[in-house]
Amino acid sequence: MSGDSVKERFEEIYDRTYDSIYRYLITKVSPREAAEDIVQNCYLEFYKKMLEGGQILRPKHLLLTMAKRRAADYYRSFTPTEDIDDQTAIYDEKALRELENDDSFEYEQIMRLIAESDDTAYRIFYLHFHCGHTLEKTARELAMSESTVKSKIYRMLRKLRKQLTEGEDNAFFRRSKQIP
Repeated sequence: MSGDSVKERFEEIYDRTYDSIYRYLITKVSPREAAEDIVQNCYLEFYKKMLEGGQILRPKHLLLTMAKRRAADYYRSFTPTEDIDDQTAIYDEKALRELENDDSFEYEQIMRLIAESDDTAYRIFYLHFHCGHTLEKTARELAMSESTVKSKIYRMLRKLRKQLTEGEDNAFFRRSKQIP
C-alpha cells in the first residue's frame, strides 16, 4: 500500500472509531488531558503499524485493546501494588464485541431510551457499563440482589434490540456495513 493510500485508509478509520475510543477512555482515565494523550498515542501507534505494512483486520478492536492497555499502564505508574486489571476490566465481552462492530449508534440516545423506559435499568446500565462497576458492586449500590441486576440488564438489552431494529424512527441505529 502506498503512503497516500495508507493515509486515506487511516483517516477513514480515524473518523469511524475516534468517538467510541475517546468515549471509552474518558470514562476510564482521569484527568481528561491524560485520556486525550492516550487517544493520541493509540492512533499514532496504529498509524505506524499501518505504515509498516501490517494487515489490520479489525481496526476498532485493535484500537480499543491498545487504549485499554495504555489506560492500565497509566494507572500502573501511580499504583504499582494494585492489580490494574480490576479497574479496567471489560465487564461484558459480548456487548463489547457488538460495540466494536457497530459504528452507527449514538450512546446518548440509547441511554435516553433506557431512562425513558425504566429508571432502575438506567441506573444499573450507568453504574455497570459507564462507571465500570461489577455486577456485585452495582447490586450493592442499588440495594438489589445480583440476580435482579442481571435480569434487568438482559431484559433491557432484549428490549433495546427489538426497539432499535423496528421502524424507520430508529433507522440510524442500524449498521450500514461492517468495518473491515
